[in-house]
Amino acid sequence: MKLSERAYDAFIKLVHAKELRPGQFVSQRELVTLTGIPLGPMREALHKLEAEGLVELIPQRGIMIAEASPKRIRDAFALRILIEKEAARRFAEGATDSLVTSLEAKHRGVVQRARNGIDDALLEHAQAVDWGMHDALVATLDNDLVWGIHRTNSDRIRLIRLDSGRLTQANLMSAMEEHLTVIAACRRRDQEAAAAAIEAHLTTAMRRAMGL
Repeated sequence: MKLSERAYDAFIKLVHAKELRPGQFVSQRELVTLTGIPLGPMREALHKLEAEGLVELIPQRGIMIAEASPKRIRDAFALRILIEKEAARRFAEGATDSLVTSLEAKHRGVVQRARNGIDDALLEHAQAVDWGMHDALVATLDNDLVWGIHRTNSDRIRLIRLDSGRLTQANLMSAMEEHLTVIAACRRRDQEAAAAAIEAHLTTAMRRAMGL
């Protein structure tokens, strides 16, 4: 792996770990210190990150981690809907029964735990279950180009969710139930119902992220 690719991956890990937050300013030197990657490769990575809308390079001020503007939220979720509606159809058509059962069991496990109280550990676990289902749907498309777009857009969504729209005690149960509706349609092999359910879920998530 090239050093610039390692720098890119290191930046994304800092976002996932919430060590970099939307609207935060950092310098190239600070990123070098945080990642342990030399300045040259880090600069290359920053140009890619800027092209993908994850950072803004602002003269005289430094590097700003992208904020969740209403347009950025709409654009990111519209892209998810385009990809994941077709992915849900494919998943409903061809996913193995064992995979569908596994996804359902993970979601029902979250719901069962939530009935006994929701803490930060459960929210983190539920978020991983959430992303796991979306990744499983898109993986069904078996398209490396689409997968790359999905992963980049997922990173945009993770930045958005640091500001708003993330799973909370108030919305965890509804999000899990929305996922279970998608999974139930897939179990029935009802492609159009699965596509409609994932669109409804993502539309709700977008509205939540926008504070509506």
